Amino acid sequence: MVKITVRSEKGKKELFAQPGESVLEALRKSGIYVPANCGGLGTCRKCKVRINGKTILACGEKIAGDLEVELLAKDAAGLEASFGRIYEVLESEGFGIALDLGTTTVAAYLLDLRSGREIDRTSGQNRQISFGADVITRIKKASEGALTNLQKTIVLQINEMIAGFRKKNNFPGIKRMVIAGNTTMLHILAKADPSPLGVAPYRARFLDRKIFKGEVLGLDAEEVVLLPAVSAFIGGDIVSGLLACDVYRRDENILFCDFGTNGEIILKTKAGIFGTSTAAGPAFEGARIDCGMAGITGAAAKIEAEAGELKIHTIGDGELKGICGSGLVDLIYLLLKEGVIDETGAFVPESSSPLAGRLWGDKFHLSEDVYLSQRDIREFQLAKSAIASGIRILIDESGLGADEIDIACLAGGFGFYINKENAIGLGLLPESLKEKTLSVGNSSGLGAKMALTNPAHLEECDLLARSVQVVELANNQKFSEHFMDNMLLKEMGDGS
Repeated sequence: MVKITVRSEKGKKELFAQPGESVLEALRKSGIYVPANCGGLGTCRKCKVRINGKTILACGEKIAGDLEVELLAKDAAGLEASFGRIYEVLESEGFGIALDLGTTTVAAYLLDLRSGREIDRTSGQNRQISFGADVITRIKKASEGALTNLQKTIVLQINEMIAGFRKKNNFPGIKRMVIAGNTTMLHILAKADPSPLGVAPYRARFLDRKIFKGEVLGLDAEEVVLLPAVSAFIGGDIVSGLLACDVYRRDENILFCDFGTNGEIILKTKAGIFGTSTAAGPAFEGARIDCGMAGITGAAAKIEAEAGELKIHTIGDGELKGICGSGLVDLIYLLLKEGVIDETGAFVPESSSPLAGRLWGDKFHLSEDVYLSQRDIREFQLAKSAIASGIRILIDESGLGADEIDIACLAGGFGFYINKENAIGLGLLPESLKEKTLSVGNSSGLGAKMALTNPAHLEECDLLARSVQVVELANNQKFSEHFMDNMLLKEMGDGS
């Protein structure tokens, strides 16, 4: 591990990183966010920092040894560079794991509890996906008798992660594990029947913070803490993200969005904190898209055109294998702008764009094997409309105007890689947020680290969970009206 000293207008912070990773990665995993519209591909040239008096791109600078980084807090960079929360660690003996338990992905972070330093990390696709891609399907499977198998599947996966940490880093065991997850994932892990989460009135069996001996759950840790949730569909992962973004203590009006399989939206105002969830589906994570895939090597993460030719940037610069969520946004926006699809999402075979030559029937081909289908566009429209309509309802409920929102935080992997201008151009976010939107990466994982290394943050999570006023969408007539309008691919205005 090497030490990085970060200086900004807020002061000085020391963090640790692995040799070989980029400065951008090291800053992001420590909760310090700088602009990176391209997701670290080196194309937007916005992630500028100063090292040894020289201004460089944080995504292209690989860490070889100790160094000092100065954040350039000005313009858009000032918003993102100043947003990371610096938190205190309460020293403790032993090692701990902060776990982000998502429907699609599981990410684990190994920390030294004495210093709060991250020692190692690992992640993988949630193996429960073999029971279904979304929480509704897994709830149904659990109600049909698969709860034990679902629980054993995730416990085995987490224990394998722990075993990998122990083998690689040679330590005796895990003293404490803090888990941030959506309400369904936490119920399954705790062996609590999630069936009531799947039918009206959608009641959770528990929402409060839970503490278990690891052996009770079958996990190889002395103590396991499940972070509190807000409601059936606003889980501990969102509470953890709000903690990481310091939402409760900041004065601004803040919009927080997690574009996962279940889209959670929080709007914090001076009048209170409002929250809702909407069934966006897994399109933003690459699922239910014919050539969709997670944001891993080979996924098209950024797509643009130059002189009538496609320019496709894949994660890891690998061979094109599919399209992840951010690439899906870029591609659909590009085709809309070029007239290859219209506002309704339908392909336009007679388009004069040079890109129309890639349209073969109801599929637009990026390569012979990778394509976007008409059905894919409909999946995207459903997901986009669900999120946009949920945001509109919260704005209406809060009494604010969209232009009164000071900061919009996009959480999760999709939120990190997404091109914000393209997302706004398609109507995913209000137009007034164009200069106010920042990507906060895996804020759920960062919040879990904070709660792991200082018990005071556990109490703050409890307070946050109790403070959110849930706005139900199921029988909301205005939501239905917004949903139909937001199916169109167009910029979302700031009016009602």
